Amino acid sequence: MKQFALGWSHGDALVLSTAAMLAECRFDLGGRDFRPFARAPWMGQVSDPAIIGHLRELGGDFACLPFGAGPPQPIGPPEWAELMGEPPLVPIHGPAGDAEWELVARTEHSVTLGLDYPADSLVRRLERRVAGRPGAPVLDSSLTIYPRRSGAVSVGLHPILRLPEARGQLRLEAEFEFGLVHPRQVGAGEAQEFTSLNHVPHRGGKIDLSHVPLGEPNFSAQLCGMRGPLRAVFLEEGAEVEIDWDRDLLPSLQIWCTDRGIEGEPWQGRYRGIGLEPIASAFDLNTQLSERPNPISRRGVATAVQLQADTPLTLSHTVSAFATGSTAAGGG
Repeated sequence: MKQFALGWSHGDALVLSTAAMLAECRFDLGGRDFRPFARAPWMGQVSDPAIIGHLRELGGDFACLPFGAGPPQPIGPPEWAELMGEPPLVPIHGPAGDAEWELVARTEHSVTLGLDYPADSLVRRLERRVAGRPGAPVLDSSLTIYPRRSGAVSVGLHPILRLPEARGQLRLEAEFEFGLVHPRQVGAGEAQEFTSLNHVPHRGGKIDLSHVPLGEPNFSAQLCGMRGPLRAVFLEEGAEVEIDWDRDLLPSLQIWCTDRGIEGEPWQGRYRGIGLEPIASAFDLNTQLSERPNPISRRGVATAVQLQADTPLTLSHTVSAFATGSTAAGGG
């Protein structure tokens, strides 16, 4: 594993060759350091190759293609369970989230890494660029997909913010067409759909997903048809981030919140973070499901990206940091 440090006028960051992972990022907010991304406590300590790359070095942002993790058995409401006929692909979230990427280009404030995909893959190659934006506390990232042939594939970006210690101290703001609770958390006869983060179905009642931590070990939902960027306000710190991206290509946002809720290696009940993940996918379910008609795509929200042979496609996203009440510097 190699490390690539970058710095610019308003911060510094560290990108790893493993999964092209953003391991660290510090924003300078007028002389005040702000570090909004999560960082696994085991980073740099796991060498077991049986553990997927992005879990060995679980930092603040990486890319997934295809986007999907399972589960191995059908789950949830019948309209979802009946579509889960295939086991999840290995590695989960595709080679992008597992392999060692190679250096393509590097400057003082940016790094570009590349990864060749297997010869039988729809995708020939990926290139990921991470750069600090001179003059602003903004981190710009792009993922360029070089298709081998035409077809559809699920794609996701995977920013993960840290969770404050106190319950409800990270406020989430988002506008979307409709939201769905992850099928694995929907019991027989329970509601799945919602239209506001303030009132999300959970165990026959409601929870407020606009303020995390929730007091729940694990919770996931998908915001479909995003109408603007996602804003996350660290209430006790007087600082915010805005995540903006190409919503015409990645129309949904998956929220994955885990608060010491995952056991086994390398988690061991230690990890706290909230993934705010721009996706063209049906949750993080079996990737084949996302490429076929499903309850989300049937409502006009794409769950896969359409690729054209030999025509590169670039997906961009920005993470902008600013003091509470100021104007975001970013824009995707």
